Formats: sequence, structure tokens, C-alpha cells
Amino acid sequence: MLLRALADMNAVESVAELFEMGLGVESCTQGGGLSLYCHANHQHAPMNGKKIDWAQVTRLKVVQIGGDK
Repeated sequence: MLLRALADMNAVESVAELFEMGLGVESCTQGGGLSLYCHANHQHAPMNGKKIDWAQVTRLKVVQIGGDK
């Protein structure tokens, strides 16, 4: 499951494509008790008003693998 999620993350051009695949950003994947928590990994995250513009995010940082944050 982890390798599949990482492969999906590597294959997309922007994080918005992960949403289209059914993966969220706070918890990029879930299943069998596994959660992969990610944040935008830009010095200045691209913004659309007060929200992150996920279509412009091209780098993610995995901050935790496992259960609750």
C-alpha cells in the first residue's frame, strides 16, 4: 500500500491530480490502518486567495506515516 501511494505521488505532475485519483493531502492514502500525511513542500506554497492552489503544488513532504498525527 505504501509503495503504491508513493508511486502515485511520483507519477503526477501536481497534487491536484492526487485529488482526482481519490487521495487527499492531509491523509494521502488510507487502508489497513495506514495513513500517509503530507504537506506542500514549497518555500512559498502557491496560494489562491487564502487557500493553497493544489494545481500548482508540485512537491510534497511526507511528515508522518502511521496512525493519528
